[in-house]
Amino acid sequence: MKIPEHPIPESWSVYLLLCDRKVIYTGIAKDPQLRLSQHQQGAPLGAKFTRRFKNIELVYHTIAGDRSAASKIEYLIKKLPAKTKHQIIKQQPDCETLCNWLEQ
Repeated sequence: MKIPEHPIPESWSVYLLLCDRKVIYTGIAKDPQLRLSQHQQGAPLGAKFTRRFKNIELVYHTIAGDRSAASKIEYLIKKLPAKTKHQIIKQQPDCETLCNWLEQ
């Protein structure tokens, strides 16, 4: 997967949320901090999945480029086991490193 060398102004990020200190949610957004706030507020802006959690924290995000690239990375992360997602959170890889991991 080709990652842009310089993020474009309208770039998208992939992010991971830790919900109630145990469940990991993966998503994409132009502004991960704003999206976190929306998840924390619940309906109608937060994802249906995250509405049931009281404690939601942004634990990882990286700029992925355009929406298509972010969606592809999100899809690949969602297929990973929880243990690998926790490694992403712990190691905080940049987008290029993350993509290299996902391609293996």
